[in-house]
Amino acid sequence: MGFNHLVCAVSVSLSTASLAAMPWDVTPTEYIRIVDGQEVSLSMDVSRIACFQSGVVSPATAARSLASYGVNTETLVPSGSNGWMYAEFLETQTVDSVTESVNRMARSGDVDFVSPVFLAGTHSLPWIVTRDIIVSIDPSLAIDAREDLLASIPGGIIEEQVGGMNGVVLIETDLTNAFEVLDLVKGLDARPEIRFAQTDAIWWAVHHGGAPNDPLWSQMWALEQASDQDMDALGAWAITTGDPDILVAIFDDGLDQDHPDVNQIQGYNFTGTGNDGDHEDVCDGHGTCVASCVSGILNNGIGAVGIAPSSRTVGMKIFNSISFFGFCLGFLESQDSWTIAGLNQAQAIGAKVTNSSWGGGAASSAVNAAFDSTRAAGLLHVAAAGNDGSTNISWPVSHGSLLAVSALSSNGNLASFSTSGIGLFCSAPGEGIWCADAVGADGFASGDTTQIDGTSFASPYVAGVAALVYSMDPSLTPDEVEQIMADTAVDRGSSGYDTQYGWGFVNAQAAVEAVDVETPCVGDIDGNNAVDVNDVLSLISAFGPCQSCDEDLDDNGAVDVNDILTLIGNYGPCE
Repeated sequence: MGFNHLVCAVSVSLSTASLAAMPWDVTPTEYIRIVDGQEVSLSMDVSRIACFQSGVVSPATAARSLASYGVNTETLVPSGSNGWMYAEFLETQTVDSVTESVNRMARSGDVDFVSPVFLAGTHSLPWIVTRDIIVSIDPSLAIDAREDLLASIPGGIIEEQVGGMNGVVLIETDLTNAFEVLDLVKGLDARPEIRFAQTDAIWWAVHHGGAPNDPLWSQMWALEQASDQDMDALGAWAITTGDPDILVAIFDDGLDQDHPDVNQIQGYNFTGTGNDGDHEDVCDGHGTCVASCVSGILNNGIGAVGIAPSSRTVGMKIFNSISFFGFCLGFLESQDSWTIAGLNQAQAIGAKVTNSSWGGGAASSAVNAAFDSTRAAGLLHVAAAGNDGSTNISWPVSHGSLLAVSALSSNGNLASFSTSGIGLFCSAPGEGIWCADAVGADGFASGDTTQIDGTSFASPYVAGVAALVYSMDPSLTPDEVEQIMADTAVDRGSSGYDTQYGWGFVNAQAAVEAVDVETPCVGDIDGNNAVDVNDVLSLISAFGPCQSCDEDLDDNGAVDVNDILTLIGNYGPCE
């Protein structure tokens, strides 16, 4: 046929997308995938299928290629990953019949690649195999052996050093179906010279935030309230409101680039739907609320305020919201390579903190490795624990390189919807939270501010407190910032660490007060820890106009009598 690279995988129905009423049937299979060396079982949605065609995104065009395979072409809709389509089968299927349909399509030549829609992760969300694979090769492998290995993989290299990770290669295979790719990566993953191998999967996640409630302004209890069940924002702001050079990268569905109440720099889009980090779809909007919990602007007379209002956020769009036939389903779609690229970019621009207010989907060795490598390089990762009220923290925050945050109500207790459990780091306000909304009719409400619930908003509060700590001392490591926040959290629940509150209720004031910042010894020009005769002589020799010289103690562009008086006032050993 004349259409190249048509790929098939499974879609969701148009029923409600709440986790309590899954819009797909979870059918167990014998298929597995490998995550960090461990076998993970895959389920399947046997009622649906989806498609990719390079350069052709028209459902009508793709439908002509699928009509003879028992697919209801009227249900065909575009995926957020460029060129992919989703559709439903006309009749009830089984795992075996879906498998046969996949193989039949692959053999026919009418499509270039076919995959069922597998289901994986704590919430059994769609996970779709692509023909592209990500392989991490041991960097110590000899060059000739590395070339032989790559030559043995059917396909060609798309990118070396994926996400800045040494030895990680993105390869476009020439395989025709998901089962061939799963077999290939399983075999590669078992080889001793390969650290991991996986498909560059398309996967779904959910926001860890709920629908907004009453959109009227009320007291922002999370920052300050009479009962003192808050983060003590005013005490923190008496010391620092944040440093503009401290960036918090918001990994989400984008961030309104023109919002008047969010302190931000221009963002980035890794999904191929735009050139910056802005929202691109009517169903987008979550990321703006999340970002404003960090850097909502202080004292501008509008909207809400974030916990680190003078620090800045940057929108990292790694998700496209999913809408079928005009219905916002409440799900997000991403691809492993998008997330990896975003983490690499956050590191490249010097961000100190990342926030991920999403989860529930399938874990990824490659994304885990990117979180690990960027944390080792100095990025502190914070993420939402989840909103299903269980004690099973979902991926990605279940991975050890991220700090998991549960949500609190205004009485300081765990919110009824909040996920908690083993691996929880701390807790923060997450119920009845006022935040910025995408400007105008976009977003959750008709205005530019909304009130909302979820660990989605507890997590950026913790990311914002981390930004305040970094503002006090940018040289701190992620481990040191993590320890400061753990040590200064207000204990809740059982004494000491527990799995409902982690180390406790995050406290901004106590955290910034705990940073050991050396007070400069004014007048100690030669740095010998004392103001003495040598400093007097140095100041006298520089007396007069002086731009940016050490002897100009008050930075007024001249060494004058005021500097002499300051030096005399500090004469003696530095404290």
